[in-house]
Amino acid sequence: MDKSNPFSLNIAGVQDLIGNLINKVQNGDNFSPEGASAERMDVLDISMSDIELLKLHDSYEKKYAPYEGRLKPRVKKIKDSYEGKRPDGSWIYDNEIPIAANLQFEATETFLAAALAKNPEPVVYADNTEEGNAIATAVKTMLQFHADQLVIRRKLALMVRQWSMNLLGVLQPGWNDRIKDVMIDNDKIQDYVFDPEGFVDAYGDFSSWYGKRKKVTAEKLIELFPEHRTYIAQTCDNKLGTEVVYTEWWPNDEYCFYTYKEKVLDKHKNQYFNYPEIVKDINGEPIVDPVTNEPKKTKPRNHFAHPKKPGIFLSVFSLQEQPHDITSLMEQNIPNQNRITRQTEQIDFNASASNNSYAFSEDNFNQETGKQAANARRKGNPILIPSGGPITNAILPLPAQQLPNDFFNNLEIAKNDLRMSWGVQGITSQPGEEDQTARGMILNQSHDTSRIGGGIGSAIEQVADNVFNWLVQLYYVFYDEQHFAAIMGNAKAVEYVTLSREKFDRQLIVSVAPDSMKPKDEVTNMNLAQALYDKGAIGPKTLLKMVNFPDVDQAAADGVMWKIDPMGYFQLNFPEYAQQLQAQQQQSMLGAQVPPQVGSPEEKTRQAYENAKRLGVNHLC
Repeated sequence: MDKSNPFSLNIAGVQDLIGNLINKVQNGDNFSPEGASAERMDVLDISMSDIELLKLHDSYEKKYAPYEGRLKPRVKKIKDSYEGKRPDGSWIYDNEIPIAANLQFEATETFLAAALAKNPEPVVYADNTEEGNAIATAVKTMLQFHADQLVIRRKLALMVRQWSMNLLGVLQPGWNDRIKDVMIDNDKIQDYVFDPEGFVDAYGDFSSWYGKRKKVTAEKLIELFPEHRTYIAQTCDNKLGTEVVYTEWWPNDEYCFYTYKEKVLDKHKNQYFNYPEIVKDINGEPIVDPVTNEPKKTKPRNHFAHPKKPGIFLSVFSLQEQPHDITSLMEQNIPNQNRITRQTEQIDFNASASNNSYAFSEDNFNQETGKQAANARRKGNPILIPSGGPITNAILPLPAQQLPNDFFNNLEIAKNDLRMSWGVQGITSQPGEEDQTARGMILNQSHDTSRIGGGIGSAIEQVADNVFNWLVQLYYVFYDEQHFAAIMGNAKAVEYVTLSREKFDRQLIVSVAPDSMKPKDEVTNMNLAQALYDKGAIGPKTLLKMVNFPDVDQAAADGVMWKIDPMGYFQLNFPEYAQQLQAQQQQSMLGAQVPPQVGSPEEKTRQAYENAKRLGVNHLC
């Protein structure tokens, strides 16, 4: 068995979720301390026979085939538009054809850059006790760590592209046995087989059965299901490097089974949920409840209230009548993109005609020499005019009709309509307009960035919420040992936490902070905070919080103390310098109060002055 393959070990270890201690195996050199174990599940855990499961598999495939056939042409058309193809299949940037702007690509990628500027920010609540807050903080830190380590932002971006072209996007949660940690990966939605009457609900879960086709080599398939070695080898003539396809089926949230051609490879309960286990005594015998006469069972903890199929789906424009969305923004904008392409090409043709349209007289040119002269004129080379008619009549310029201004205005309207559908008109790189004020541009941009947060943006946030909840459920199931995480906290301080499922002794509420993935204009926020502070509308603590200053409480207290008691602030923060200053001040005060000593120059001068005054002398020389 390939222990680097998480799927293999998920299949192999599901027996622990049914009849034995969940994910608990012997401590030894030949056993994994957590995750999937080396034991396999009893096939009797699912009551349906292999024959019944194969019939179910056949009915699923037969039911989905017509639906998939209708979907494929639409998906191809959308993908071609994103890649920059015309309806006839040619590229809009083909060297032989005038170049046209691909606004489908521009709008989609501008939206992704704005809507997914940052990783989603998890929010975790417990019971507001000291212990509960400690657990919530540890789980939040672990989620932030995994959001960074698993590059959730980039995977969400790929998911949105997938949805734009395939009308549905998906992420796959699971366990990576190679690194002994949780995983969130992108899946190809084209590999799924859906119930045509199912749909993606508001939580991002699929309401009915689905299957997922998986392509591996025959050798890998044998490693996953070694008891079917002979059958698998026979289907590929013992050429184990041959690529084969098997299917993972989820008829409901509770069970999963695998098929390959005419064989059921395995079946088991949901491996991502902790099920009750029979309590046994030291001899391994079940302990019977004296009241019910039934074997006692444990009450394992889960983050989810019930098992869920391992799929996180992105659906936006759905009537909940079919698996895929009824349309997408990219599909809706295909006619607009075609219009932009045609009008851009028309401008190019007219510009070429106005520069290079000439009539060549038959008295001087034949077809070949006329073509040579046209090419030379286009390149700016001199033209040798053949003998024949008068040279003044040999070449006649043909003025081209200018396109009306309304033509160009309509082209700009079409471009802006496409950008506006994605909410990116105000944040697309464009030349400034002289009659547009700075305030108007700021309002336009703020309007578009607010659109990013609604519509598709809110659907992406729901997916991020689902991702965080799935990660916590995986912590419950697979974190038998302490797992370590570190993130960069306030003031660039590193925060460390350890987490295992033993800490989960209370219910957690997990969500995502609204608009946490949108870009933040830090300069605007700072200016607003400063203006409110100058007007007295907010205090120093709120000011520092708005500008995202680290350690807000300490910084605000520091500023207030400096303002109301500068000397106390100086003594508190610079005690050594304060003592030196105090000593100098005391010495100065003492020096001012001590009278001049007898015999000192000052005393002699004073006495001479008084003696002279008694003798009537007005001044001393």
